[in-house]
Amino acid sequence: MLEMQNLVLRFGAQPVLARIDLQLAAGERLGLAGPSGAGKSSLLRLAAGLLAPTAGTLRNTFRHPVLMFQEPRLLPWRNARDNVALPLRATGLRMADARAKADEWLARVGLVGAGNAWPGELSGGMAQRVSLARALALEPDLLLLDEPFSALDPALRRQLSACCHEEVARLGAALICISH
Repeated sequence: MLEMQNLVLRFGAQPVLARIDLQLAAGERLGLAGPSGAGKSSLLRLAAGLLAPTAGTLRNTFRHPVLMFQEPRLLPWRNARDNVALPLRATGLRMADARAKADEWLARVGLVGAGNAWPGELSGGMAQRVSLARALALEPDLLLLDEPFSALDPALRRQLSACCHEEVARLGAALICISH
């Protein structure tokens, strides 16, 4: 369960979020839309534990939240496969198993054969899909998506949205997806 009660976030004197109340249970999905600067990304960072609220209550009992940032944040010294495999290795998977799982997820997001590509060789949309593959491969119980499909064409958006919903349903996970 993710709970925010009367939550406030300020950066210095600048108010970012004021009096936010939210409850999200396992299996629930929430979409947030709003203009740039409305605090949507900050809300996801709070949910992921990357920011602390200025005031109010934040309780997150999900054990394995995963945040996909707005920018792909790929390591430039690792190819696409190893960008997906690296956090899998951190969970204890052997290298061969992590790379195999990375290849499976790259295929699921439409990047068959792109495992050896370096981040600098990828288009913005391809890099975004590598980032999504990395997030989904970790099998989160809370998936936090920050504008995950912004660099993608409408058909690919629908396909990857369906992939996310299928995986969230399979895992019984909660999902928050933000967009403009």
